[in-house]
Amino acid sequence: MSGAPIRVGHPDAGVTTSPCGCCDGTALATLQPTENRPNLSAIAFRAGDHASFKATMLTNLASAAHPALAELRTREDDDFSIALIDAWASVCDVLTFYQERLANEAYMGTATERLSVGELARLIGYRLHPGAAAETDLVILMEDPPGAAPDVSDLLVPAGTHVQSQPGPDESPQVFETLADLDARVAWNTLRPRLTRPILPGNGDNSAWAEGTPALQVGDAIVFISRERSDQDFFGFDVNSTLWDFRFITSVETAADGQRTRITWNTALDSVATAGNQPTPGLTLYQLRERASLFGHNAPHPRVLSEEIRESFGFISDELPIIEPGEPIPEPSPSVIRGIPEHPGDWHFTLAAGTGITLDTVYKPFVPHSWALLSLRSGLEELYRIEDAKADTEARYAIGGRTTRLTLDKSGQISSFAEQYRRVAVYGGSQEIPLAETPLDTWVAGDKIELDQAMDDLPEGRKLILRGLRAQLRVTAQVVGLTADDGAIRGVTRGAIVTLMDDPVPQGAALRFHLRDETGFIGTAVEPPTALEPVAAPEDSEEIALAATLERIVAVDASHSRLELAEPLGAAFDRTSLRIHANVVRAAHGEAAAEILGSGNPSSPYQKFQLKQAPVTHRLAPTETGVESTLQLRIDGVEWREVPDLYQRGAAARVYKTSLTDEGKTVIEFGDGISGARPPAGRDNIVVEHSRGLGRDGNLRAGQLTLPLDRPLGLKATDNPLPAAGGADPEATEEARINASLFTLTLGRVVSLTDYRDFALSFPGIARAEARWVWQGETRRILVTIAGEGGATIAPRSATFSNLLDALRNLGDPLVGVDLLSYQPASFRVGLKVAVDSAYDSETVLAATEQRLRRAFSFASRGFGEVLSLSEVAAAAHKVEGLRAVDIDRLYRTSSPQTLPIAHARLLSLGARLGADGTLLPAEILTLAPGPLDKLELMA
Repeated sequence: MSGAPIRVGHPDAGVTTSPCGCCDGTALATLQPTENRPNLSAIAFRAGDHASFKATMLTNLASAAHPALAELRTREDDDFSIALIDAWASVCDVLTFYQERLANEAYMGTATERLSVGELARLIGYRLHPGAAAETDLVILMEDPPGAAPDVSDLLVPAGTHVQSQPGPDESPQVFETLADLDARVAWNTLRPRLTRPILPGNGDNSAWAEGTPALQVGDAIVFISRERSDQDFFGFDVNSTLWDFRFITSVETAADGQRTRITWNTALDSVATAGNQPTPGLTLYQLRERASLFGHNAPHPRVLSEEIRESFGFISDELPIIEPGEPIPEPSPSVIRGIPEHPGDWHFTLAAGTGITLDTVYKPFVPHSWALLSLRSGLEELYRIEDAKADTEARYAIGGRTTRLTLDKSGQISSFAEQYRRVAVYGGSQEIPLAETPLDTWVAGDKIELDQAMDDLPEGRKLILRGLRAQLRVTAQVVGLTADDGAIRGVTRGAIVTLMDDPVPQGAALRFHLRDETGFIGTAVEPPTALEPVAAPEDSEEIALAATLERIVAVDASHSRLELAEPLGAAFDRTSLRIHANVVRAAHGEAAAEILGSGNPSSPYQKFQLKQAPVTHRLAPTETGVESTLQLRIDGVEWREVPDLYQRGAAARVYKTSLTDEGKTVIEFGDGISGARPPAGRDNIVVEHSRGLGRDGNLRAGQLTLPLDRPLGLKATDNPLPAAGGADPEATEEARINASLFTLTLGRVVSLTDYRDFALSFPGIARAEARWVWQGETRRILVTIAGEGGATIAPRSATFSNLLDALRNLGDPLVGVDLLSYQPASFRVGLKVAVDSAYDSETVLAATEQRLRRAFSFASRGFGEVLSLSEVAAAAHKVEGLRAVDIDRLYRTSSPQTLPIAHARLLSLGARLGADGTLLPAEILTLAPGPLDKLELMA
């Protein structure tokens, strides 16, 4: 302590104190130092102990000041007089011990008893913090009760439903209870985002999705036909429409779920869209299963036949006159033909000017109302609908046999195929291949999510939990440069897989991507949308969970709804893995408890009762202390109110105050009839209800709350995708010494910059806090960075975070903007060689060196933005006994900057700041990375 020294002991006025000391005799042993140095952890306030008191009294037996005792010469302990001296020495020993304890317990800096610290704190209006209960969002999975109609809509999970955690090693089960009634439905268990969209192939496309697993193979002929050509009932039907495309399949790939098949073809479509490049409605895909040829395509060449046979089949010699196109045609005679034959000397194949063609054999797949397509290698193609198909016989071109005669729906272009008759391919046997909706390969982010179903009855304001894998992208550009917040740059080459951290932000014609590469480097990249393409996230990639609030739900169409959230998600999910839970309720650590305290006695002032069940749960709230009690007290059915103290509360005020014992039990105290009313008389008329349970044991990992203790109708299972956070133990004595002084700085209001820091430090669950001014555009704001107990980060959507931010805004200046961020953990690695004194065991010194470094550079020893120098590491190592020399050859950060594994002279630790893109960035705390040191060995 500081200030005026505490002086104890006074020399006897009758004792001569000659400067020469020759007359002093035996020195008095009880005189102790009469002052205490500042900042000591304890006050020395004892005049002596048993031995010194006894020795002093024995010395005084021979003092000239007591001549009557001169004849008492014995000093044996069995003498009655000496025994009396020994007894009084014991009395003095006890008195001075408690006198010193009382002196220590009177000061905050030296008190050791929790009661003393608490009472001293109450003198300035501060109460030791009772602790806080952890909270989390609980996902409820429902099922239809036996005998009920499917998806009944009146299932209720009442407030107070208990769920127990699945404990891990060295853990005990913790009980949570729901904080509100939940109207739940089976249909709201798990919602999925829309995975497909009806996108028809258009010009420029060379792939499409077909439903199921059709019997398609590479090389099959397919044709896309618009409604304008295929639907005769369509008002825009045109038999001569050119809105169709004929292609050959180059690949067939069935999706993993077997629900659709991706097909690609040889060249991109170019004739299925209108002039505005809009896909025509009703586009249909057909597989042409059969390939045929015209009758006579395989006829023998006339030159290999005898003249007699040729004439019998009406062969016309090439020597007969040929009428060129445009010349007048003489009277018809057998010697006149049209055009020039494909191959002089070959048969003069003809196709009638009408709508009929004859195929070379019987083809059953060619049926009326199906499609036929005539094609030449030269590129001439024409599409026809078959109006009639009949089996027939034919004998021409020196051959004969059964054929198929087709009647087509138009004559256009038929005669054009006569010039290359033998090369004409006829595709038919058309079978429709239903087109499937195109899978959406984009990520899910932002504040709008389209569902794969209609969900119009989901109430507004409902809490949602989203969980799934982070979206991943493949780099398609030659290289993509990532720039970290600290300015570090790293390139990612073509084909690399990166993780998308959030929804890209438009920046001109490009997008600003927030990415993480495979090494963990995080940065932004401004690239065109084509520089990266979505890929499916592997099952072993990072899974995340987020809480969101539904602002409204909008119907997209009869089969789909869109969720519109109160704020953007702040992350990007892989679409196929995303699950959205809508049966979500808040749950807190603790379980309901009730007990009868006792009977009111108006004749007893300040009547006290101690609760049998402990601890009383205090839940997180945006108050000055950050919590509010669950304790409710009623006397004769009338509720009484808890107050911080009873002073000047009034004689009729139904109030009480509480305090905590060292064992954590709650003591309830009523007034004396002047400062607070006395409890009215009655038998067992004082009853309390509260929740029981709090502390850091309730800070559970995600996925532990899976054991429902209560089973309301329809409840099937529970889960907590997000960890439970915010739990804090009752304030320890050492914490109270610090926080009580912080309370005097803020006094329940936040005004100055340091007030924001001090208020945050006194909030439950907050171990470190920093406040600083930052400029954001033309506005100056206060940025508060916080860190949780043990170096934990505080999730932005957690109860601790939101309650602290609300409290800062409620108790602070409304004209000053304030932002809250959780700190950014950063770590470094070190490698060193040491020389050990030969008198010490080297293995012991090495182990002590590592322990010393871990203590010196732990979270508890480092501050926000505190840089680290190489000399600090060396100085910390040199504090180990037996260590003679240190050689540090590696000192580097595990994250940018300064990640090169060399001995950097100084490692940066960034403070809270404004990023290059205008976003607020938190401060870092640089600590020694967990795991083995890079090197810790003896010098050679």
